[in-house]
Amino acid sequence: METRSHFVSRCASAGLVLALVLTGLGTALPSFASSDAAPPVAAPAAQSLRTTPTPTTTITANITARQRRIFRKLWSIVNERYIYPDFNGLDWQAARVEINRRINAGMTDEAFYEAMRDLIASLNDDHSQFLSPDEAKDEDAEYEGTGTYTGIGIVSAVNAERGYLYVLTVMPDSPAERSGIRPHDHVLEIDGQPSVDASGQSQSWLLRGEAGTTVTLRVRTPGQAPRLVEVQRDEVTSVERIEHRLLAGDAGNPRIGYLNVPSLFEANVLSRSRTAVRDLMKDGPLDGFILDLRTNGGGTYGNLRGLLALFTGGDMGEFVSRSGTTTPIRVRASGIGNSQQVPLVVLISTATESFAEVLAGALQAAGRATLIGQSTAGNVEILLSHDFEDGSRLWLAEETFRLPNGAIWEGEGLMPDVLIPLGWDEYTVEDDPVLAAALKQFESR
Repeated sequence: METRSHFVSRCASAGLVLALVLTGLGTALPSFASSDAAPPVAAPAAQSLRTTPTPTTTITANITARQRRIFRKLWSIVNERYIYPDFNGLDWQAARVEINRRINAGMTDEAFYEAMRDLIASLNDDHSQFLSPDEAKDEDAEYEGTGTYTGIGIVSAVNAERGYLYVLTVMPDSPAERSGIRPHDHVLEIDGQPSVDASGQSQSWLLRGEAGTTVTLRVRTPGQAPRLVEVQRDEVTSVERIEHRLLAGDAGNPRIGYLNVPSLFEANVLSRSRTAVRDLMKDGPLDGFILDLRTNGGGTYGNLRGLLALFTGGDMGEFVSRSGTTTPIRVRASGIGNSQQVPLVVLISTATESFAEVLAGALQAAGRATLIGQSTAGNVEILLSHDFEDGSRLWLAEETFRLPNGAIWEGEGLMPDVLIPLGWDEYTVEDDPVLAAALKQFESR
């Protein structure tokens, strides 16, 4: 077993091949994202993508012995390090007995990996997850920004109460973008079938198919009548757009910079974000800055620290393990232009999770940012990864985050300073009340 050097905090439903993009099907919570790249799997709390079919393995003595070794290590790691000593109500000893019984009875690798997924999902923290070797490779490609898949290129979330998917983001130059699908749109039907089933589970896997084939969607933009949209599937690059622009600045108006960071997972998120801020500052200091984290499901610690450093510095809080061991988060300020002093607003929503919550909450606690939007998910466990001999991987919640004042918002979420109760699927890009409230905040200064 090898423990990888980086650790993350992101929603398990945001897991594999694009944080908040290619996993997390089958949940009734709107903050859980999914996409056309993910087929349904058995464990809705921590699901992951199988990009190519894995050949069915035969059962041999060597395979069974390997499965025993992997499970023994996995069980011990969870037993010793899991942040919740009661395992969230799961009988961890009984789980060992049952899984060992199944391994001894003979399991294919496919059945073994499915059992590991189900077991870790049963911890029910919406963070921890198990990845098969193929899924771990796909995750590595996601982190490096080299992942691709065949689909239409949307990131969606579930509105279980109303029974539809809604679009969080659209991949750049994707089939969906070329077909006119935009963030906030509702996907009501996929080839005549409901996009969300009767139990509230996402059916976005129906968007998958061979490149060149067509899928027909029934789409509704908020406030408009439904329409049919035909989209031709194609290969999509799994890199989300980091959007930046000046929202004002002509004729003596305040110069307000806007930066939308949809994920903290990819390796180049920080460099791309700094490039965007540098571009916004090229004509001089800004009068205000808006950081949009409304669709951000978290990512890596390096990206968290780097983005914090753009706007502030100092002691941001600490990570706390089950044993009480603490690891402080100390940030050395690294501003661009007047990013350390510029009045800052951070936009948040129910889909803002994990290290994105830590980013927003730390800026708020440091007195650097006003939070506007909806309350966040309250899902800030810190994951550490453990790789096994066959290339499979365990991401386990081993720490939580605590502010310098001792506050912990796991399970409760961040409360915005300015509450805008409307959800992402209740407005359009052109009629965005959260963004409007942010701009109004600067007018009052």
